[in-house]
Amino acid sequence: MLRNFFIIFLFSVILFSCENKFQPPKTDYNKSEIPDQESWNSSVVFSDSGKIKAILKAGHISVYNALNYTLIDSGAVVDFYKDGEIVSTLTGKRGKVLEPSKDIEMYDSVIVVSNKDNTTVNTQKMYWNNKLQKVSSDAFVKIKSPKEDIEGYGFESDQNLKNYKIYKVTGILDK
Repeated sequence: MLRNFFIIFLFSVILFSCENKFQPPKTDYNKSEIPDQESWNSSVVFSDSGKIKAILKAGHISVYNALNYTLIDSGAVVDFYKDGEIVSTLTGKRGKVLEPSKDIEMYDSVIVVSNKDNTTVNTQKMYWNNKLQKVSSDAFVKIKSPKEDIEGYGFESDQNLKNYKIYKVTGILDK
């Protein structure tokens, strides 16, 4: 009798210990929270009809296909091109590329510099519209050009920083 009990007990232990052994562990992650692709120290070229419009260089890029965007962090630099030459450079700590428009949002210590006259825009948030080839911000901005220093809330310009508008101006200093 003791022998039968021992055999049943041993059989039960073996049977129940193997019950969930080959099933993957369950997680609480939503599939859209996990990137489809990741890359480090990468460059992305934005082009139209074979002409380069911009080149993005970033420390870390995470692509989320289901959410239609790509996250950029660990620092980013975007060089904007016109007729094959760099016209301005946008830098920031982190950002987002929106699909399928290829518009770029950049955040944290954002600086845009015109290569022609060294006009510089400083802000915490900047948006680049790929179709219109314009940059804009609804945050506080500081613009320093060879002719003036301006501060205000809200900004819009061509990507060359040649024709810009600043809204809600808070200070002007003529040089």
